[in-house]
Amino acid sequence: MKINNTIGLILSLLILFTTGCQQLQHQTKVEPDDTTVSVSVDDNIPDIEPSVGKVFIGNAGDRFGTDEFALNTASIINGDTLTINVSYGGGCEIHEMTLVVSESFLESFPVQLHVSLVHNANGDTCAAWLTEDHNFDLTPIKTMYQEAYQQEAGTIILRLKDAPDEELIYKFEM
Repeated sequence: MKINNTIGLILSLLILFTTGCQQLQHQTKVEPDDTTVSVSVDDNIPDIEPSVGKVFIGNAGDRFGTDEFALNTASIINGDTLTINVSYGGGCEIHEMTLVVSESFLESFPVQLHVSLVHNANGDTCAAWLTEDHNFDLTPIKTMYQEAYQQEAGTIILRLKDAPDEELIYKFEM
């Protein structure tokens, strides 16, 4: 009797595991024109453009998520773009990254600004380990600086929470 119960349990777990794996292999995606497309993991193109994230200036609290992630690298490219490479668990839902920016500059030369990245996994319980780039447009930070200091050109050291030890220097000119 114990053997039959054990075999039944193993078969049940095998069925659950197989069903979960099938969920990872096929996803449904809704296109902007409301058409639904079935996408297979094998259909993913490796050279996907980095995702463009939201920038929020102010105290966000938990508004944009509190899910865990690993911040791998951060750099400022092409003048006004912050690129952040992150890793996180998931694979079944769309994840959202938001750059939360302090409303106040730290008075130093050059000025400094606290920024942090927050992650909303949208309830994703899948266990794939994903690594991807996210781009953030720094123009709202430039505008905030220009209004505060009445100068078109400037330099800001971005203090990105949990970032590797490298300094992020955001420099812009007229």
